[in-house]
Parts: sequence; C-alpha cells; structure tokens
Amino acid sequence: MATNLDDLPMSVAEFLRFEGEPDRRYELVDGRIRMMAAGSNDHGTIAGNCWGEIDRRIERRPPCRAQVEGGIQVSDDTFYVADVVLTCKPSREQTVKDPLLIVEVLSPGTRAQDKGRKLDDYKGLASVMEIWLVDSERRTVQVWWREADGWSARDFLGSAAFESRVLEDRIALDRLYRNTEL
Repeated sequence: MATNLDDLPMSVAEFLRFEGEPDRRYELVDGRIRMMAAGSNDHGTIAGNCWGEIDRRIERRPPCRAQVEGGIQVSDDTFYVADVVLTCKPSREQTVKDPLLIVEVLSPGTRAQDKGRKLDDYKGLASVMEIWLVDSERRTVQVWWREADGWSARDFLGSAAFESRVLEDRIALDRLYRNTEL
C-alpha cells in the first residue's frame, strides 16, 4: 500500500520537481506524496501486455501513443501514475495530456485505491473515454465506458473478450494475461 512520506502538502508543480529515492515510484494525492508499492512479476507482465495490445492497434493513428507509467494530473494537488495510458496529444511534459484510455493493473495493495478514489478521479477527466481495471491475481477485467449520460461498466472473466470503443477492436483476455500463470 502507498505510504505518506511527508505531512507538508505540495502542488503538482512542486511534486514534478520532487526526486525521491532512486527506483521508487510516487503519486501525489490531495497534496501528499505517496510511495507506490512495487508490482509483482505478473503485474509487470500484464501491464506490458496491455501496452502491446493498445500499441499495435494505434500504429496507423499518429500522433496517438500508449505510455507505460503515464503521469495523469487530475487537479492542482493530485497526480497519479497509471500503468498504461493512451493519448493522441503530443507532449514533452511529465504529464500525459488528454488521456483517452487508462489501464490500471490491480494488486492487493492498490486494489481499493484503484477501484475507489482513483477510478472516480479518472472518470472526472473530460478526455477519458475508457478505463480498464485488470486484476493481477485472477483473470478478471472490469471495463468502464463513457456514455452520453454517464459511465457504464462490465466485468469480463476467464478467456472472454471485450470491445474497446477507443481502439475500435476486440481485446482478448488471453492476450492481456499472456505469459502469466493466470
């Protein structure tokens, strides 16, 4: 689970200048720095598989790009690092501009945050059209789609496949969980 490093609040601008410890990842939530828990081998493999599935579907859609560990600013004092983010806005900054699709790989230590506050914050971003919550312990993917009147979600299990509206293609769970024991 993420831990608080300091009780002094800071802005996203200050956070982006924060260096922290080498080989550690951090997020900023309500002005407080939180160290992110290290992911399991399956977590990293699943994130890489999600990136690959997204990347091959956007090859002919420049300037669209998928980014692993993409930084997403949701307010002046909250900045998350998503496992994978798709955007079609070029940027050289540390923050992904106008994310369309966000992927979070759920781990025991991050599940509550990812499915709670973080999901709500992502849904509040006007550019986000789709969110995948991919479980790292069992073959379950929850997909959220922006609708005209709000958000809808559906769970996919086992060897199912789902339609990604953003990617305009079907995504097989077998591909997302490739090279894992799940």
